[in-house]
Amino acid sequence: MTQVGQRIRQARMRKRWSQARLAKAANVSQPTVANWENGSHSPREAALERLSAALQVQRLWLLEGQTNGQDNGAGTAADAGYFSTPILHVPVLPWPQGDIQSMSLDAPPLRHVAAAVRAQSPFALDCDDLAVSRAFPATSTIIFDRAAGHLRDGGFYLFAWNGEALVRRWRSQPDRFEPAGDPGRYETIFPDSSPVILGRAVMAIRCLDGG
Repeated sequence: MTQVGQRIRQARMRKRWSQARLAKAANVSQPTVANWENGSHSPREAALERLSAALQVQRLWLLEGQTNGQDNGAGTAADAGYFSTPILHVPVLPWPQGDIQSMSLDAPPLRHVAAAVRAQSPFALDCDDLAVSRAFPATSTIIFDRAAGHLRDGGFYLFAWNGEALVRRWRSQPDRFEPAGDPGRYETIFPDSSPVILGRAVMAIRCLDGG
């Protein structure tokens, strides 16, 4: 998500490093760092580990803005923001089917996840979509806020398209929904009318044991 890029830039600026210097430390090219920071690409697992070591921040903080209680190198402001956020028990709903545009949040949940997240009307879905696999690897659970508000450039949204519910990244000028999977394999969607937004992605949780 774009917040990952924002946190990479935040940590880099704190060290007063250029993108080129961070690229050398993380063993990538400078354009790759630029793409991470502007949100057009997301770092993979190995790159996240190298970024964490180079920037002296926790991988979890880079990925989700969370910490494990240790000094994450990102300053006390990040800790204060996290610990002041209430823990919500968010329902994980079945993937939307049928009349998607009137998706009900009253459906019996598959389970609940506990997360420190600021959202007015949160719900979660298990996502296993190769078109967004770089942002949300398999076994990711995405927490959405149904109160999406205006579309934010670079944000990920759940929206209705041709009778299906899809997760894609919103871009403007021109307005479009972009995939975040392997380059060239998935199409960019250019809506010719206002899209029906079902929720804005605010957090992703990955189950590492597949359970």
